Amino acid sequence: MTTELVHLDPNEITTQALDHYLATGDVSRMTDAQRAAFILHYANSIGVNAASGAIEVIEFWDPEAKRKVAKVYARAEALAQVGRNHRIRIETLKEEVVGGGLFKVTVRGHQPDGRTMDEVGYVSLLDRDGKPLVGNAYKNTLMKCHTVAKRRLVRAMTGVAAPPEDAARRLYLGPNAEILDAPTEEDRRLNDHPNEAAVSGRPRFESLEPPVETGLSGTPDQRPRPEDLAYPERPDGPAPTFKRDPKQVERWLGAWHGIVKGTPYEDADQRHTWFRQWTALLDWPQAKQTDSSKAFFQRCSDDEAADLLARIRLVVEQDRADVLADATNAADELTDDERPF
Repeated sequence: MTTELVHLDPNEITTQALDHYLATGDVSRMTDAQRAAFILHYANSIGVNAASGAIEVIEFWDPEAKRKVAKVYARAEALAQVGRNHRIRIETLKEEVVGGGLFKVTVRGHQPDGRTMDEVGYVSLLDRDGKPLVGNAYKNTLMKCHTVAKRRLVRAMTGVAAPPEDAARRLYLGPNAEILDAPTEEDRRLNDHPNEAAVSGRPRFESLEPPVETGLSGTPDQRPRPEDLAYPERPDGPAPTFKRDPKQVERWLGAWHGIVKGTPYEDADQRHTWFRQWTALLDWPQAKQTDSSKAFFQRCSDDEAADLLARIRLVVEQDRADVLADATNAADELTDDERPF
């Protein structure tokens, strides 16, 4: 036995749902048909396949309304589709542990039109008892932090709204988008994988055709426009080059040789060992790693060059301080007869 879906004029029901949402901001107070139409409209407006289970409904306390409200929520899977649609390339800039046992990930997003943006994600490395996480819990938490940072970045770059996630409760929906007070395991499974409904013989509202666009104010289409995905035209003149300025490379090489003059690092073998180990620590791709000082300065960023020079200066100063301390200690151990004067 199957449950028949409610079929209404998509344009009419979507208009009703949008009017209701603009007035209340709460999908729990809609009729089931309105809620289904609104979820499909929302998924369609951001270019996400509703049948992927990437859109869900969450309930949380709204301090302004002073009551619980329910809103649609784009899960990480939905934002992955949004990021792909907008051709956002994400790179991880930094991973670090900050005060209070927090793990922080900084990511940067690039779009074809040259726009870039940075975002961060934080997770706690402590369990509920305040003890450090270990094993799989530690590993999963690190991966979660990357997901949080990337999700925040895609939201910021595309304008996809984000209801508060803290203390939010997921609402499970039935075949006609009705809110289920006591969802079964099957209900939970079909909410996460609505495309499996066809196999089980149980219909789901996500199988309906996406509602037509109404053009209502306040509900902009968040799918990327062709101009958003167009790569910027190359300016007139010679083709741009991304090679490092040779004069800047010479300045950095001069700074290196000035710092290591009279030290073991002046030796070619020691210099090659240093740069080979340093580029490996930077987590550069294997093809980019090098033991050549000149090759390093030709490939590095300004910050990477500054970090290397600061590090070698610190090492050299520490070595000299150690040599001076050893000489002082040796002199203190001499007897009066052994002293040269």
